[in-house]
Amino acid sequence: MPKKIIPIPKLDHPEQFDDLIREFESPERQYPTPLQNLLYELAGHRCTICQAPWMELHHIKELSDGGTTTYENLIVLCPNCHTRVHQNGTPSAAELRHYKLKQEIAYEMPVLSRLEESDKYVLQHFAALADDQLPFQDLVSDFSTENGDQEQARQECRKKAAGYLQEWGIVTLEINHVGLGSPLTHKVNFRVRLTPKGIKWVRYLRDTNKISALTGKADDTAVIAVSQS
Repeated sequence: MPKKIIPIPKLDHPEQFDDLIREFESPERQYPTPLQNLLYELAGHRCTICQAPWMELHHIKELSDGGTTTYENLIVLCPNCHTRVHQNGTPSAAELRHYKLKQEIAYEMPVLSRLEESDKYVLQHFAALADDQLPFQDLVSDFSTENGDQEQARQECRKKAAGYLQEWGIVTLEINHVGLGSPLTHKVNFRVRLTPKGIKWVRYLRDTNKISALTGKADDTAVIAVSQS
C-alpha cells in the first residue's frame, strides 16, 4: 500500500524540508530514470525557480486533474518551492510552464548577442506570423555571387541565409541553384523554414517581447540587403 502524504498544515514549518512529507509512492509517480535524468540535467541539478540545489519533480497539471507523468508536464523544484506550489498555488501552472520554457531556451537555444543581421531578419519575418502559420510558412529569396563556381555559391548562401540559426537547428535551408545570371554570376534560390525547436523559440521571444528589442523596426528591403553579396 502506498504511504499517504502527511497533511502539510499540521507541520509547524510547512516549507521546511522533512523526509516524512515525501515518503510516499504511487504508480502514477514512478518516474522513468532516463526522463528524470533529462529533467535534472535541463535544470542544472537545481530548482527551476530559486536555484536551490535540491530536486523534486512536480506535475504542472496535477495528477488529480488529469495530468500525466510526461516531460511536458514535469518540472524540477526544490522542496520549499514544491510545497509552496501545492499550498498556495504560487507560482501558477502557467507561470511554471513559463519558467520551464525559459530554462529550455537557456539550455539549448542560440545566444541572442551572437545573431547576425540575416538571423535577425529571419526571426523578424517569422515573428510576424500567426502561431498556426509558423510550422508551414517559408522565407523565400535569391542570393547572387560573382566569380565562383556553383558549390561556392551554395556555401556562401548557407552563410548569408541565417547561418547561425542553421547551426543551432532553429531553421532549415533548402537551396535550389537557378543558374548563371550575368557573366560569372551565380544565382541561388533558397527557402528557409522553422524547425519545431525554432517554432518554440520564436514564440518565446515574441511572447516575452524580445523580438522587437532584438530586431528593431521592420524593413521591407532587408532581405535584399542581407542576402545578396
